[in-house]
Amino acid sequence: MSQAELGGERYTGSYISHLESGRRAAPPDVIEFLAMRLGVTADELGMEPTLVEPVDNLDNTHALEHLLIAERAWYDRDWATAGELATRAAASALQAGQPERHWQALYVQAQAALAEGDFADAIHFAERLADHQVAAGSQTLRAQALCLSATAHRVGDELPMALVHAGQAVELARDAPPIVLADALMCLISAALEAGRPTAETDRLCTWLEDVSLHVESGHARGVIYWALGTAAFKSGNVGKGLELHDLAIELLSPRRDLRMWLRLNRSAANCRLEAGITDGVKEMLEVARGGLSLIGSVFDVFELRHAEAKLVLLEGRPLQAAELVRGLLADPAMRPAVVSSGRGEELLAEIELDLGRPGSARAAFIRAAGVYGKQEQFRQASQCWQRAADLENLAVQNPDPQNPIVDSTVKS
Repeated sequence: MSQAELGGERYTGSYISHLESGRRAAPPDVIEFLAMRLGVTADELGMEPTLVEPVDNLDNTHALEHLLIAERAWYDRDWATAGELATRAAASALQAGQPERHWQALYVQAQAALAEGDFADAIHFAERLADHQVAAGSQTLRAQALCLSATAHRVGDELPMALVHAGQAVELARDAPPIVLADALMCLISAALEAGRPTAETDRLCTWLEDVSLHVESGHARGVIYWALGTAAFKSGNVGKGLELHDLAIELLSPRRDLRMWLRLNRSAANCRLEAGITDGVKEMLEVARGGLSLIGSVFDVFELRHAEAKLVLLEGRPLQAAELVRGLLADPAMRPAVVSSGRGEELLAEIELDLGRPGSARAAFIRAAGVYGKQEQFRQASQCWQRAADLENLAVQNPDPQNPIVDSTVKS
Protein backbone atom coordinates (compact mmCIF):
# COMPACT_ATOMS: atom_id res chain seq x y z
CA MET A 1 0.00 0.00 0.00
CA SER A 2 1.07 3.57 -0.60
CA GLN A 3 0.68 6.04 2.26
CA ALA A 4 -2.41 7.51 0.59
CA GLU A 5 -3.93 4.05 0.11
CA LEU A 6 -3.29 3.16 3.75
CA GLY A 7 -5.00 6.34 4.90
CA GLY A 8 -8.03 5.57 2.73
CA GLU A 9 -10.72 8.22 2.84
CA ARG A 10 -10.02 9.19 6.45
CA TYR A 11 -6.37 10.29 6.54
CA THR A 12 -4.06 11.94 4.03
CA GLY A 13 -0.81 10.46 2.79
CA SER A 14 1.03 13.36 4.48
CA TYR A 15 -0.48 12.43 7.85
CA ILE A 16 0.51 8.77 7.44
CA SER A 17 4.04 9.93 6.54
CA HIS A 18 4.20 11.90 9.80
CA LEU A 19 3.17 8.79 11.75
CA GLU A 20 5.77 6.63 10.00
CA SER A 21 8.59 9.11 10.62
CA GLY A 22 7.66 9.55 14.28
CA ARG A 23 6.92 13.26 13.88
CA ARG A 24 3.45 12.61 15.25
CA ALA A 25 2.00 10.09 17.70
CA ALA A 26 -1.34 8.53 16.85
CA PRO A 27 -4.41 8.62 19.09
CA PRO A 28 -6.09 5.25 19.79
CA ASP A 29 -8.79 5.66 17.12
CA VAL A 30 -6.14 6.15 14.42
CA ILE A 31 -4.21 3.08 15.60
CA GLU A 32 -7.39 0.98 15.46
CA PHE A 33 -8.13 2.20 11.94
CA LEU A 34 -4.61 1.47 10.66
CA ALA A 35 -4.58 -1.97 12.29
CA MET A 36 -7.90 -2.76 10.60
CA ARG A 37 -6.55 -1.58 7.22
CA LEU A 38 -3.47 -3.77 7.60
CA GLY A 39 -5.33 -6.81 8.92
CA VAL A 40 -3.53 -6.96 12.26
CA THR A 41 -4.40 -6.22 15.87
CA ALA A 42 -3.55 -2.87 17.45
CA ASP A 43 -0.96 -4.63 19.66
CA GLU A 44 0.69 -6.26 16.65
CA LEU A 45 0.97 -2.88 14.96
CA GLY A 46 3.30 -1.79 17.77
CA MET A 47 2.34 1.89 17.81
CA GLU A 48 2.32 3.80 21.09
CA PRO A 49 -0.82 5.95 21.40
CA THR A 50 -0.72 9.56 22.52
CA LEU A 51 -0.94 9.83 26.29
CA VAL A 52 -4.27 10.91 27.71
CA GLU A 53 -5.38 11.23 31.27
CA PRO A 54 -6.83 8.12 32.94
CA VAL A 55 -10.58 7.89 32.67
CA ASP A 56 -10.89 7.74 36.47
CA ASN A 57 -9.40 11.22 36.75
CA LEU A 58 -11.81 12.84 34.30
CA ASP A 59 -14.89 14.87 35.06
CA ASN A 60 -17.00 17.29 33.05
CA THR A 61 -14.70 20.24 33.86
CA HIS A 62 -11.42 18.74 32.58
CA ALA A 63 -12.05 19.46 28.92
CA LEU A 64 -13.09 23.04 29.62
CA GLU A 65 -10.07 23.68 31.85
CA HIS A 66 -7.62 22.36 29.25
CA LEU A 67 -9.37 24.28 26.49
CA LEU A 68 -9.32 27.59 28.37
CA ILE A 69 -5.59 27.26 29.07
CA ALA A 70 -4.99 26.18 25.45
CA GLU A 71 -6.74 29.31 24.21
CA ARG A 72 -4.63 31.42 26.59
CA ALA A 73 -1.49 29.83 25.13
CA TRP A 74 -2.88 30.56 21.66
CA TYR A 75 -3.25 34.27 22.44
CA ASP A 76 0.31 34.22 23.84
CA ARG A 77 1.39 32.76 20.46
CA ASP A 78 2.75 29.64 22.16
CA TRP A 79 1.47 27.34 19.42
CA ALA A 80 3.13 24.15 20.67
CA THR A 81 1.64 24.50 24.15
CA ALA A 82 -1.76 25.42 22.70
CA GLY A 83 -1.72 22.31 20.53
CA GLU A 84 -0.65 20.06 23.41
CA LEU A 85 -3.33 21.40 25.76
CA ALA A 86 -5.97 21.21 23.04
CA THR A 87 -5.01 17.55 22.54
CA ARG A 88 -5.63 16.94 26.24
CA ALA A 89 -8.92 18.84 26.02
CA ALA A 90 -10.00 16.74 23.03
CA ALA A 91 -9.18 13.50 24.86
CA SER A 92 -10.98 14.64 28.00
CA ALA A 93 -14.07 15.75 26.07
CA LEU A 94 -14.19 12.51 24.10
CA GLN A 95 -14.02 10.34 27.19
CA ALA A 96 -16.48 12.54 29.09
CA GLY A 97 -19.00 12.35 26.24
CA GLN A 98 -18.88 16.05 25.34
CA PRO A 99 -19.00 16.18 21.51
CA GLU A 100 -19.35 19.96 21.27
CA ARG A 101 -16.32 20.52 23.52
CA HIS A 102 -14.44 17.87 21.53
CA TRP A 103 -15.15 19.79 18.31
CA GLN A 104 -13.89 23.02 19.90
CA ALA A 105 -10.68 21.33 21.02
CA LEU A 106 -10.06 19.89 17.57
CA TYR A 107 -10.50 23.37 16.10
CA VAL A 108 -7.80 24.77 18.41
CA GLN A 109 -5.54 21.82 17.51
CA ALA A 110 -5.97 22.55 13.82
CA GLN A 111 -5.32 26.26 14.25
CA ALA A 112 -2.22 25.64 16.37
CA ALA A 113 -0.80 23.17 13.85
CA LEU A 114 -1.42 25.64 11.03
CA ALA A 115 0.29 28.46 12.96
CA GLU A 116 3.30 26.22 13.65
CA GLY A 117 3.59 25.29 9.97
CA ASP A 118 2.73 21.62 10.60
CA PHE A 119 0.43 21.38 7.61
CA ALA A 120 -0.08 17.61 7.69
CA ASP A 121 -1.42 17.82 11.26
CA ALA A 122 -3.55 20.85 10.37
CA ILE A 123 -5.08 18.91 7.47
CA HIS A 124 -5.72 15.90 9.68
CA PHE A 125 -7.48 17.86 12.43
CA ALA A 126 -9.47 19.98 9.97
CA GLU A 127 -10.74 16.91 8.16
CA ARG A 128 -11.79 15.37 11.46
CA LEU A 129 -13.64 18.60 12.23
CA ALA A 130 -15.51 18.46 8.92
CA ASP A 131 -16.55 14.84 9.48
CA HIS A 132 -17.41 15.34 13.15
CA GLN A 133 -20.90 14.51 14.40
CA VAL A 134 -21.31 18.09 15.63
CA ALA A 135 -20.52 19.51 12.18
CA ALA A 136 -22.97 17.08 10.61
CA GLY A 137 -25.79 19.00 12.25
CA SER A 138 -24.58 22.47 11.25
CA GLN A 139 -23.76 23.65 7.74
CA THR A 140 -22.00 26.68 9.19
CA LEU A 141 -19.67 24.60 11.39
CA ARG A 142 -18.93 22.19 8.55
CA ALA A 143 -18.23 25.12 6.19
CA GLN A 144 -15.81 26.62 8.72
CA ALA A 145 -14.03 23.27 9.13
CA LEU A 146 -13.75 22.84 5.36
CA CYS A 147 -12.32 26.38 5.07
CA LEU A 148 -9.67 25.46 7.60
CA SER A 149 -8.94 22.23 5.74
CA ALA A 150 -8.73 24.08 2.41
CA THR A 151 -6.27 26.58 3.88
CA ALA A 152 -4.09 23.81 5.31
CA HIS A 153 -4.13 21.91 2.01
CA ARG A 154 -3.28 25.08 0.08
CA VAL A 155 -0.31 26.15 2.19
CA GLY A 156 0.80 22.51 2.21
CA ASP A 157 0.75 22.61 -1.61
CA GLU A 158 -2.05 20.07 -1.97
CA LEU A 159 -4.05 22.29 -4.30
CA PRO A 160 -6.53 19.74 -5.73
CA MET A 161 -7.91 18.98 -2.26
CA ALA A 162 -7.80 22.68 -1.34
CA LEU A 163 -10.05 23.43 -4.31
CA VAL A 164 -12.42 20.57 -3.46
CA HIS A 165 -12.82 21.54 0.20
CA ALA A 166 -13.08 25.27 -0.50
CA GLY A 167 -15.73 24.58 -3.15
CA GLN A 168 -17.69 22.45 -0.71
CA ALA A 169 -17.41 25.19 1.92
CA VAL A 170 -18.83 27.75 -0.50
CA GLU A 171 -21.81 25.53 -1.31
CA LEU A 172 -22.54 24.92 2.38
CA ALA A 173 -22.16 28.62 3.25
CA ARG A 174 -24.58 30.00 0.66
CA ASP A 175 -27.28 30.48 3.31
CA ALA A 176 -24.87 31.09 6.20
CA PRO A 177 -24.08 34.54 7.67
CA PRO A 178 -22.23 36.74 5.13
CA ILE A 179 -18.92 36.56 6.99
CA VAL A 180 -18.92 32.74 6.78
CA LEU A 181 -19.64 32.84 3.04
CA ALA A 182 -16.90 35.46 2.65
CA ASP A 183 -14.39 33.20 4.43
CA ALA A 184 -15.29 30.31 2.12
CA LEU A 185 -15.01 32.48 -1.00
CA MET A 186 -11.62 33.81 0.10
CA CYS A 187 -10.38 30.24 0.56
CA LEU A 188 -11.63 29.24 -2.89
CA ILE A 189 -10.15 32.33 -4.58
CA SER A 190 -6.75 31.76 -2.97
CA ALA A 191 -6.68 28.09 -4.03
CA ALA A 192 -7.90 28.90 -7.56
CA LEU A 193 -5.22 31.55 -8.04
CA GLU A 194 -2.42 29.30 -6.84
CA ALA A 195 -3.69 26.43 -8.98
CA GLY A 196 -3.64 28.66 -12.06
CA ARG A 197 -7.35 28.39 -12.75
CA PRO A 198 -8.77 30.50 -15.62
CA THR A 199 -8.90 34.24 -14.93
CA ALA A 200 -12.60 34.36 -15.84
CA GLU A 201 -13.35 31.89 -13.04
CA THR A 202 -11.44 33.80 -10.37
CA ASP A 203 -12.90 37.10 -11.60
CA ARG A 204 -16.41 35.67 -11.14
CA LEU A 205 -15.57 34.57 -7.59
CA CYS A 206 -14.05 37.98 -6.79
CA THR A 207 -17.18 39.73 -8.06
CA TRP A 208 -19.28 37.47 -5.84
CA LEU A 209 -17.04 38.24 -2.86
CA GLU A 210 -17.33 41.98 -3.51
CA ASP A 211 -21.14 41.63 -3.44
CA VAL A 212 -20.98 39.66 -0.18
CA SER A 213 -18.70 42.29 1.38
CA LEU A 214 -21.55 44.83 1.11
CA HIS A 215 -23.48 42.77 3.69
CA VAL A 216 -20.57 42.42 6.14
CA GLU A 217 -21.09 44.97 8.91
CA SER A 218 -17.67 44.89 10.53
CA GLY A 219 -15.17 47.30 8.99
CA HIS A 220 -12.34 45.08 10.22
CA ALA A 221 -13.83 42.06 8.43
CA ARG A 222 -14.29 44.09 5.25
CA GLY A 223 -10.62 45.03 5.51
CA VAL A 224 -9.69 41.34 5.46
CA ILE A 225 -11.90 40.85 2.40
CA TYR A 226 -10.31 43.80 0.57
CA TRP A 227 -6.90 42.34 1.44
CA ALA A 228 -7.85 39.08 -0.29
CA LEU A 229 -9.42 40.88 -3.27
CA GLY A 230 -6.38 43.12 -3.65
CA THR A 231 -4.01 40.17 -3.67
CA ALA A 232 -6.21 38.47 -6.28
CA ALA A 233 -6.13 41.61 -8.42
CA PHE A 234 -2.33 41.70 -8.29
CA LYS A 235 -2.08 38.04 -9.27
CA SER A 236 -4.45 38.52 -12.19
CA GLY A 237 -2.35 41.45 -13.47
CA ASN A 238 -4.69 44.27 -12.43
CA VAL A 239 -2.07 46.18 -10.46
CA GLY A 240 -4.07 49.42 -10.22
CA LYS A 241 -7.04 47.71 -8.60
CA GLY A 242 -4.74 45.73 -6.34
CA LEU A 243 -3.12 48.90 -5.04
CA GLU A 244 -6.51 50.52 -4.44
CA LEU A 245 -7.93 47.54 -2.56
CA HIS A 246 -4.84 47.06 -0.41
CA ASP A 247 -4.94 50.75 0.56
CA LEU A 248 -8.60 50.28 1.60
CA ALA A 249 -7.68 47.17 3.57
CA ILE A 250 -4.92 48.98 5.48
CA GLU A 251 -7.39 51.76 6.29
CA LEU A 252 -10.16 49.43 7.49
CA LEU A 253 -8.29 46.64 9.22
CA SER A 254 -7.85 47.67 12.83
CA PRO A 255 -4.46 47.14 14.51
CA ARG A 256 -6.17 47.51 17.87
CA ARG A 257 -8.36 44.52 17.14
CA ASP A 258 -5.67 42.28 15.66
CA LEU A 259 -2.23 43.85 15.57
CA ARG A 260 -0.49 40.80 14.09
CA MET A 261 -2.97 40.58 11.22
CA TRP A 262 -2.50 44.29 10.47
CA LEU A 263 1.28 43.85 10.45
CA ARG A 264 0.93 40.85 8.16
CA LEU A 265 -1.26 42.89 5.84
CA ASN A 266 1.47 45.51 5.49
CA ARG A 267 4.04 42.83 4.75
CA SER A 268 1.71 41.06 2.29
CA ALA A 269 0.84 44.29 0.47
CA ALA A 270 4.55 45.12 0.21
CA ASN A 271 5.29 41.67 -1.20
CA CYS A 272 2.55 42.02 -3.85
CA ARG A 273 4.10 45.30 -4.97
CA LEU A 274 7.52 43.69 -5.15
CA GLU A 275 6.14 40.83 -7.25
CA ALA A 276 4.77 43.47 -9.63
CA GLY A 277 8.15 45.22 -9.76
CA ILE A 278 6.94 48.20 -7.70
CA THR A 279 9.16 49.63 -4.99
CA ASP A 280 7.25 52.85 -4.18
CA GLY A 281 5.94 52.74 -0.62
CA VAL A 282 7.35 49.26 0.01
CA LYS A 283 10.14 50.38 2.35
CA GLU A 284 7.63 52.17 4.60
CA MET A 285 5.31 49.12 4.69
CA LEU A 286 8.18 46.82 5.60
CA GLU A 287 9.34 49.20 8.34
CA VAL A 288 5.84 49.12 9.85
CA ALA A 289 5.78 45.33 9.68
CA ARG A 290 9.32 44.97 11.05
CA GLY A 291 8.56 47.09 14.12
CA GLY A 292 5.82 44.73 15.29
CA LEU A 293 6.51 41.31 13.80
CA SER A 294 9.98 41.24 15.35
CA LEU A 295 8.18 41.29 18.73
CA ILE A 296 4.91 39.42 18.24
CA GLY A 297 5.34 37.57 14.95
CA SER A 298 6.14 33.90 14.57
CA VAL A 299 9.41 32.72 13.05
CA PHE A 300 7.51 32.31 9.77
CA ASP A 301 6.37 35.95 9.89
CA VAL A 302 9.94 37.14 10.42
CA PHE A 303 11.19 34.88 7.62
CA GLU A 304 8.67 36.36 5.18
CA LEU A 305 9.60 39.88 6.29
CA ARG A 306 13.34 39.39 5.82
CA HIS A 307 12.70 37.64 2.51
CA ALA A 308 10.72 40.67 1.28
CA GLU A 309 13.45 43.06 2.48
CA ALA A 310 16.06 41.16 0.46
CA LYS A 311 13.82 41.24 -2.59
CA LEU A 312 13.43 45.01 -2.26
CA VAL A 313 17.20 45.44 -2.12
CA LEU A 314 17.50 43.32 -5.27
CA LEU A 315 14.93 45.40 -7.15
CA GLU A 316 16.72 48.56 -6.05
CA GLY A 317 19.77 47.33 -7.96
CA ARG A 318 21.92 46.03 -5.11
CA PRO A 319 22.23 42.28 -5.82
CA LEU A 320 25.41 41.77 -3.76
CA GLN A 321 23.74 43.22 -0.66
CA ALA A 322 20.60 41.17 -1.41
CA ALA A 323 22.69 38.01 -1.60
CA GLU A 324 24.28 38.84 1.75
CA LEU A 325 20.84 39.34 3.32
CA VAL A 326 19.51 36.04 1.99
CA ARG A 327 22.60 34.09 3.06
CA GLY A 328 22.27 35.62 6.52
CA LEU A 329 18.61 34.58 6.61
CA LEU A 330 19.42 31.01 5.57
CA ALA A 331 22.24 30.72 8.12
CA ASP A 332 20.34 32.23 11.07
CA PRO A 333 19.65 29.45 13.64
CA ALA A 334 16.51 31.27 14.82
CA MET A 335 15.08 31.07 11.31
CA ARG A 336 15.72 27.35 10.90
CA PRO A 337 12.08 26.19 11.34
CA ALA A 338 11.02 28.45 8.46
CA VAL A 339 14.11 27.83 6.33
CA VAL A 340 13.75 24.04 6.40
CA SER A 341 10.03 24.23 5.63
CA SER A 342 10.26 26.64 2.69
CA GLY A 343 12.50 26.68 -0.35
CA ARG A 344 11.72 30.33 -1.03
CA GLY A 345 14.98 31.53 0.53
CA GLU A 346 17.12 29.36 -1.73
CA GLU A 347 14.90 30.20 -4.69
CA LEU A 348 15.43 33.94 -4.14
CA LEU A 349 19.17 33.36 -3.77
CA ALA A 350 19.10 31.59 -7.15
CA GLU A 351 17.40 34.61 -8.72
CA ILE A 352 20.04 36.89 -7.23
CA GLU A 353 22.84 34.69 -8.57
CA LEU A 354 21.26 34.94 -12.00
CA ASP A 355 21.19 38.72 -11.69
CA LEU A 356 24.91 38.58 -10.87
CA GLY A 357 25.56 36.44 -13.95
CA ARG A 358 26.48 33.26 -12.02
CA PRO A 359 24.52 30.43 -13.67
CA GLY A 360 26.44 27.69 -11.86
CA SER A 361 25.71 29.11 -8.42
CA ALA A 362 22.11 29.80 -9.45
CA ARG A 363 21.64 26.22 -10.59
CA ALA A 364 22.99 24.90 -7.27
CA ALA A 365 20.58 27.16 -5.36
CA PHE A 366 17.62 26.03 -7.48
CA ILE A 367 18.54 22.40 -6.73
CA ARG A 368 18.70 23.14 -3.00
CA ALA A 369 15.33 24.91 -3.21
CA ALA A 370 13.82 21.92 -5.02
CA GLY A 371 15.13 19.62 -2.29
CA VAL A 372 13.50 21.68 0.47
CA TYR A 373 10.21 21.90 -1.43
CA GLY A 374 10.29 18.15 -2.08
CA LYS A 375 10.80 17.32 1.61
CA GLN A 376 7.75 19.42 2.44
CA GLU A 377 5.75 17.72 -0.35
CA GLN A 378 5.38 21.04 -2.16
CA PHE A 379 5.78 19.26 -5.45
CA ARG A 380 4.66 22.05 -7.78
CA GLN A 381 7.36 24.42 -6.52
CA ALA A 382 9.92 21.60 -6.48
CA SER A 383 9.18 20.77 -10.10
CA GLN A 384 9.54 24.40 -11.15
CA CYS A 385 12.93 24.69 -9.44
CA TRP A 386 14.17 21.43 -10.98
CA GLN A 387 13.14 22.78 -14.39
CA ARG A 388 14.99 26.05 -13.77
CA ALA A 389 18.07 24.07 -12.75
CA ALA A 390 17.83 21.91 -15.85
CA ASP A 391 17.54 24.98 -18.07
CA LEU A 392 20.77 26.31 -16.56
CA GLU A 393 22.72 23.06 -16.84
CA ASN A 394 24.44 23.83 -20.14
CA LEU A 395 25.37 27.33 -19.01
CA ALA A 396 26.80 25.97 -15.76
CA VAL A 397 28.93 23.46 -17.68
CA GLN A 398 30.25 26.20 -19.95
CA ASN A 399 31.11 28.32 -16.91
CA PRO A 400 32.16 26.07 -14.00
CA ASP A 401 34.07 28.82 -12.17
CA PRO A 402 31.62 30.99 -10.15
CA GLN A 403 34.42 33.47 -9.45
CA ASN A 404 34.61 34.35 -13.17
CA PRO A 405 30.96 34.47 -14.22
CA ILE A 406 29.64 34.79 -17.73
CA VAL A 407 27.58 37.92 -18.25
CA ASP A 408 24.93 36.54 -20.54
CA SER A 409 21.73 38.40 -21.40
CA THR A 410 19.80 35.16 -21.76
CA VAL A 411 20.70 34.19 -18.20
CA LYS A 412 19.82 37.60 -16.77
CA SER A 413 16.44 37.57 -18.47
